[in-house]
Amino acid sequence: MRKSIFTTVLALIVAAQAISNLEAQVRETPATLGLVQGGNPQGFLQGSDDNGVTFSTVPGQRGKPYAYSAIRGEGLDKAIRIDDRSEALADARALFQAGDYAAAAPAFGAVARNYALILGIPQNFSSEALFYQMESLKRAGKYADLAILIDAPVAKTIETKLGETYQKPHTFQKLWALYGAKKMDELKTALEAYQVPVLGEAKLLRTPNFQIMPTSELVQISFLRAKVYDAAGDKEKALEDYYRTFSLAFANNEFLAKQSMGAAMVIQQADPELASEKNKQPLRQMQSLAFTFSKFFGDSIMPDQFKKYAVRPEIEKKPEPKPEVKEGEAGKEGEAKPAEGDAAAPAAKGKGKGDAPAPAPAAKGKGKGDAPAEKGKAKGKE
Repeated sequence: MRKSIFTTVLALIVAAQAISNLEAQVRETPATLGLVQGGNPQGFLQGSDDNGVTFSTVPGQRGKPYAYSAIRGEGLDKAIRIDDRSEALADARALFQAGDYAAAAPAFGAVARNYALILGIPQNFSSEALFYQMESLKRAGKYADLAILIDAPVAKTIETKLGETYQKPHTFQKLWALYGAKKMDELKTALEAYQVPVLGEAKLLRTPNFQIMPTSELVQISFLRAKVYDAAGDKEKALEDYYRTFSLAFANNEFLAKQSMGAAMVIQQADPELASEKNKQPLRQMQSLAFTFSKFFGDSIMPDQFKKYAVRPEIEKKPEPKPEVKEGEAGKEGEAKPAEGDAAAPAAKGKGKGDAPAPAPAAKGKGKGDAPAEKGKAKGKE
């Protein structure tokens, strides 16, 4: 009985949402057409497809079809002005500009649904809203939702109805959708187009270099390749790309900087050498990552398992190098002092008590303690 009641209530909720969507969906929208012949009539768009639009000069009255060839303009630049554009997009744009991507995504989605009647028009703002819904999902990290949306038939209008400005970012949206759908083999293949061919000395590199591209694009490609390596169990290569990502992302993509640092800490924490007493390098790397994360982004958003590492790493002190001994001073500093009661060797005279006769001087100006034979050799070299 309870199950039956629950099912009924759920059906009513779904039906209410469907009715709400139908009520919200625009049936006609004010617009102006620039006709090749016939001036610039004002009226209401009631529908569109790849061939043209349905347009009426009287609200609520069934409109008449106009082929795109009858409207001024070439290609995607058709003389069709839709009055609701700015007002319809205003709230969603404000959320996007404020960085509230989680809220902006459904707001843009509502615009795309409500103005579905204009999806066939070149440069229409319903397709534009759909594009920004995808971008908002990407920036909010909702990659699985992005994968579902990008496979919807309506997503094709981004490629066919919007201009060149949207196409490259949309290509990146598709890459993130592959990641969201966990299609790692397809993602790996797609990313190869952004790498420099591995030839000659490049074969010695741990990971292939990337082609020259804007930093905003490079951080995305680097992060996605890190995820491919990570999923394949190649942790060293993944770490290299995670480090590359957060090094570049600090200035232009805070979200990816956090994500890449977090992923790198997961790998570092799993290193069995982290607790080694002999090799402190893994611990220092982990501490450096966690400490940098806490300084830039704060402890409050750091996962609890990493907080204990968020300390400034201790730098290993190297032993001070011994001072260089100059030629001619070798016997002075380390020379043994005479025992108490012994006579010190005379410095001025060449002959001491009980000593063998000193050799004849080789030249005037001989310095104290110089070995004559070495002096003579040195002169020969000169």
